[in-house]
Amino acid sequence: MGHFKTGATRAAATPSEWLPVGRQIGELANQWAGRNDIVAYVGPGAGGPAPACFIPDTAEVEVNVDVAFGFGVKPSEIDLTSRAGRYEFPRAVGAIFHEASHARFSLYDLREANKALASDEFAALMLLEEGRIEQQGLRAFPRMRSFLNACAMEIVVGDAAETFGSQSNTESAATLVALVWGRVDAGILRLDDVAEVTNLIDDYLGLDVVAALRAIATRARDHANHRDATDLYVLAKEWAALIREAAEKNGDPMPGSGASMPMPSGDGEGESEGTSTGSAFKDALMDALEESADNVAISTAGDLDDAENREKQEEIVKDRADRGKEMKAAMDAAAKVFNKGTGPGEGASGSRLMVTRAPEPAERVAANVVATRLEKAKYRDRDVTEVNRVIPPGRLRSRAAVQGAALRDRGVMQQSEAWRAKVRKQTDEPTLSIGVLVDISGSMGDAMQPMATTAYVLSEAAARVQGRAAMIYYGNDVFPTLRPGERQSEVKVYTAPDGTEKFDAAFRAIDGSLNLLHGQGARLLVVVSDGEYTGEEASRCRHWMTRCKESGVAVVWLPFDHGYAAGLMAKHAGGEVLAGKIKPTDAASKIGEACERAINAVARRTA
Repeated sequence: MGHFKTGATRAAATPSEWLPVGRQIGELANQWAGRNDIVAYVGPGAGGPAPACFIPDTAEVEVNVDVAFGFGVKPSEIDLTSRAGRYEFPRAVGAIFHEASHARFSLYDLREANKALASDEFAALMLLEEGRIEQQGLRAFPRMRSFLNACAMEIVVGDAAETFGSQSNTESAATLVALVWGRVDAGILRLDDVAEVTNLIDDYLGLDVVAALRAIATRARDHANHRDATDLYVLAKEWAALIREAAEKNGDPMPGSGASMPMPSGDGEGESEGTSTGSAFKDALMDALEESADNVAISTAGDLDDAENREKQEEIVKDRADRGKEMKAAMDAAAKVFNKGTGPGEGASGSRLMVTRAPEPAERVAANVVATRLEKAKYRDRDVTEVNRVIPPGRLRSRAAVQGAALRDRGVMQQSEAWRAKVRKQTDEPTLSIGVLVDISGSMGDAMQPMATTAYVLSEAAARVQGRAAMIYYGNDVFPTLRPGERQSEVKVYTAPDGTEKFDAAFRAIDGSLNLLHGQGARLLVVVSDGEYTGEEASRCRHWMTRCKESGVAVVWLPFDHGYAAGLMAKHAGGEVLAGKIKPTDAASKIGEACERAINAVARRTA
């Protein structure tokens, strides 16, 4: 068909403004095709009149943005990485999935097929392949049915516009048996929506011929040997034979001459010369296709809403289950760690309490400076609710706008809520929770004195703003030095002899003690470490930093060195790094500012 081609692409490169969308399309196509070599050309006019096409020779998906997304849609308005973004442009998503299904299932040699079959038989094979790859695709991804429904008529109209001019009336009707009746039989289109088209087909070809063709298409859809089309050759020949008989009966020119059919190409060359152009019958078919496309757009809107709601509810259920498991694991870890009592205890860590002393005046001042900065942090909890509106502001819901226009064309005066916006309710003076993780591996040995001061300053600052703080030291093992709700009245200096950093266990325990990831209010994690981790601990650290970003936890790293490794970790949380061998009492303002910036950054991200 016109959107499954061999040969050169229609354009050399994606326009620069469409490159981000092209990358998203390429990622989706590779995911659905189970491949990693597909690239996307995206732009106005790409792929011809259909919304998209696939070129096996170059492993390229071409997407005509005007057809797939709609005229006037800007690249900046498209986000196919999110569920909401995909449902905003279901026609485009369905077209991309269709082409990805070609990439996944149309794996046999098209040139061999072209040599083995007469021109009309090869055309029949290409027609049957359309329904086959969609059914195989739905078996792999059942949730994509609504998206295929959304783009089905656009594909059909595009194919019809490209092929009707070179076909007889009989061939045109048979084409729509495969493309329309076939999708009805596959459960993608509703018969009521396309009845005007199917009635024209049935009347022209006769019910017996249509029934025989539909039976062949059904058998073709079940063909699952994607690299060998030999069995499909038989079906293609049966299809072509039926069309020849029907053409003779209808007095139409005989399709096929026994010569090989020119391979379809991206430049439009090689298309067979037609014998019947602009006939009243084909004009009626095109009018019926356009009418059916409107019907499908209206009925599909409800299906898409239902599908999106189901997917959203499933995500909510899964998220709650995952959240429950994550919270339970964190609480279990916290109970295990904090039941030991404070200090190293009997664990595997070699760290020992070296000095316990009263805080110096400079340290008390530093705690007050940091507390002042924390108090200034303009953090607000926000309850977010999505609402649909008839007028802006908000984000345009394209399918709702199309549905409203179609209803108005039919005399149904119903206001379309085509704009989606977020409404936020603010809560002042949230509770502040501060978790402090202190690295006691050997690489931090020289920093244990300033680290002790930092730990005291942060815990005292949290107490002065009526916040909660908890503190854990981690090396070969983890142990608490401050329980949630307690106040550290002394400066405690520990040794740092350990050879590893149990960051994962430390984070789980601090999360479980303060409910950082799933709690309310302002939540701050301060990591006093150089971030020089290896193996699994480095991977787990990156994971927890990402979870902090997702959950609205502000993160500050104090590495007491150049901060390179700490920066690599902190970037996953969007956190702050205060690098250098700082003296906490002299750098209290900088520490407080870093905490304030981190908390404010979270507030902006959740705004």
